[in-house]
Amino acid sequence: MSPDDRRIDSTGRLTIPKAMRDRLGIDTGDRVTIEIDDAFVIRPQTDREEFVTTMEGCITAETRRESARPISPAELRADWTSDRPDERSL
Repeated sequence: MSPDDRRIDSTGRLTIPKAMRDRLGIDTGDRVTIEIDDAFVIRPQTDREEFVTTMEGCITAETRRESARPISPAELRADWTSDRPDERSL
């Protein structure tokens, strides 16, 4: 997708072009993550429950790497939610 020059308004808002929103699957009211990592990056936030449901059954005995260390559900949850202070105590 080609670049699209935009101007930031007086309140700091930036309009994301429709073609880019469509490509990212971003709709009105959706939450996004904005970060700077050698570039300005905007990406849709992933609903963790939806992601888990989507990925269920993807890792099986056949698809798991032999070198992958076993991890308990509690360890996985702690790792998965470590960036969410509201879920650390769950």
